[in-house]
Amino acid sequence: MDQLDRRIKLIFGRVFQVDSDLIDDETRRGAFEQWDSLGHLNLLEVLNEEFDLEIPPEQALEMETVADIKRVILDLNPSLNK
Repeated sequence: MDQLDRRIKLIFGRVFQVDSDLIDDETRRGAFEQWDSLGHLNLLEVLNEEFDLEIPPEQALEMETVADIKRVILDLNPSLNK
């Protein structure tokens, strides 16, 4: 598991109060009760802070799975692809 995976799993655990081991690339919005529209906004805020990004609204709407989130983060900050 690379550093980006670990960081995202920890963020999900913190934001949604779930076991980070339950998170994988296929985990999708609505997979747990806390990942609703408000939870998504909270997640975006933490991702923006953690990765020093400004995720545009159109990309935020595309973020339905953890894989989508990784793709958006790497599109906005390719240097994280280590």
